[in-house]
Amino acid sequence: MNRLGERLHFTLRAWRLPLALWAVLSAIATLAGPFGTLNALPFGPRAVYWATIVGAAILLDRWLTTLETRLPGSLKVQLGLVLGYALVLASIVWVVNYILFPGWGGWSEWFWLMLIILVISGAVHLVLHMQKPPKSPVAEFQRRLKIENRGRLIRLEAQDHYVLVVTHAGQELVLMRLSDAARELGGQGLRVHRSHWIAPEAVAQTRRKQGRTVLVMADGAEVPVSRSYLKAVAQAGIPPA
Repeated sequence: MNRLGERLHFTLRAWRLPLALWAVLSAIATLAGPFGTLNALPFGPRAVYWATIVGAAILLDRWLTTLETRLPGSLKVQLGLVLGYALVLASIVWVVNYILFPGWGGWSEWFWLMLIILVISGAVHLVLHMQKPPKSPVAEFQRRLKIENRGRLIRLEAQDHYVLVVTHAGQELVLMRLSDAARELGGQGLRVHRSHWIAPEAVAQTRRKQGRTVLVMADGAEVPVSRSYLKAVAQAGIPPA
């Protein structure tokens, strides 16, 4: 119950700004009546219209933002998401306008809507992308994880076709090979076994177990060290057992 309460509190905090933005933008658009809605719609229907349009725009933006965290942070991906945003939002506005306004419904109107949305959202995303500092390989790798599981890396473990990613925030299975994960991390951390990768700073203790070196990690897991990796472990500054 306590965990459910924490999740609810986190959700409310995450939606506080979008809800405030929705209320402010809806009110401004209702009072200003842009794109001819001031004369075409009475105040009540105009308020509902703009609350719906602004709400759809914010919900779609939030969904694409969540999707973006799962994808590589390249400019091509950003522009692809902007194009998808423009296509979907233009279609939503077109359908609403088709229902409300007689004579609406041609391809020219839909293309006009998409062009406006594409230019505005594209410009915003481009500026934000240019202002973002380059991310470290570890930060890019963590985009594969759910937000609640992102934290300082402890270890990776190969499990069939998956990699178990363990962080200080939680753990999650990711569909990829351990070798690919180690390569994505750009030389960060240390491979100590064909099935294990560790963050050296997350090693709590070194032990000898049945004649083998074992690393006790911050999450309590015991990670075996293959003989071929003993030299690399020593060079990383991890004390011997």
